[in-house]
Amino acid sequence: MACFLQYRRVERLTRHTRQPLLYKAGGPRDMVTKGSVLVVDDEINLCRILGAKLAKSGYDVVAVHDGLQAVEKVRESDFDVVLLDLILPKMDGLTALAEIRSMRHALPVIVMTACENAEALEQAKNHGVSAYVNKPFDLDNLVSLVQCTSHTKPAGINKKMPESTVLFTKGQPVVLEVQNGYGTRVYPTNIYDKDDHTLSVLAPRTEDGVIHVAPRATVRVGLAARDAYYSFTTHILKFIATPDDLFVLDKPCVIYRAQRRQHTRAQVTIPIRYAHLADDGGETEAKSGRTRDISMGGACIVAPEEIIPGEMIKVELRPKSAADAASVIAQVLRSKSAVDEGESGYILGCRFTTADEKLKKLLEG
Repeated sequence: MACFLQYRRVERLTRHTRQPLLYKAGGPRDMVTKGSVLVVDDEINLCRILGAKLAKSGYDVVAVHDGLQAVEKVRESDFDVVLLDLILPKMDGLTALAEIRSMRHALPVIVMTACENAEALEQAKNHGVSAYVNKPFDLDNLVSLVQCTSHTKPAGINKKMPESTVLFTKGQPVVLEVQNGYGTRVYPTNIYDKDDHTLSVLAPRTEDGVIHVAPRATVRVGLAARDAYYSFTTHILKFIATPDDLFVLDKPCVIYRAQRRQHTRAQVTIPIRYAHLADDGGETEAKSGRTRDISMGGACIVAPEEIIPGEMIKVELRPKSAADAASVIAQVLRSKSAVDEGESGYILGCRFTTADEKLKKLLEG
């Protein structure tokens, strides 16, 4: 019978004490825990998030906040996995990693860091880390990596997370949702650069020039990965006027999936007609395209034009039998040129927000 785990907080940390956080896996009394995890990070809120998530997944968790505490805990206890940040007070992560390796050579260590220093990451690899993940990371993917690593001893070397889960790469398309007096406006842009704590994006432009957003204003950022759509709220730290005008954003440590791909995509080509939906509910003139793959949750569409991520379109699926035609409302999550794949036009990744009953019948057929 499926077991639904609930975490139980054993000790609560205040901001002033910075004492270790302890979490214990919940569930039936006779349940055997999956193992014990040591989380080492100076960001208390991140430790709380990781502790709660891992405990809910069946692990006993200890969270500490500097390198000295990490070495002390490894000396005192027998952990199955260590999650280690590199930028730590009192003793930096690399020094702590060397001390841990001198005591427990085969202990799996996963480095999680916002550090963009290639030399530091290379030194971490030389100490035989099992994996390293870039902040921000997908929380569910990190838990899966812990599960995989804790069952693989001795520690493997350099099991980096799949590239589809490495978020915030330079040049990556993102969407900024800005709230102003006219409501919420959606602007497509691209990531320009990133460092340990910030994310720089190209300031979106309109016909009137660069959009104006006040410093410290709250914005929502959306980005599409291979298997999910991510969305998070942050704020603008500053505007930099350069040849490439930039917004500098506060970079989060953890990012959550706003939409998961829950349906298997069928590799099937179906002719379509689509039209843009205006704010007043009207539609533009319909244009022709086709699907590359499709499911009940969304589709990959080849269209003759580029469509800005965030826009809503109405799609009519037109198979050979007119009786099986289906209509859906879709939101465009990403748009790229199809030239690199030997086709003309643009490839659009869409998720369906509404769909009629005929869609299920069409896919089953």
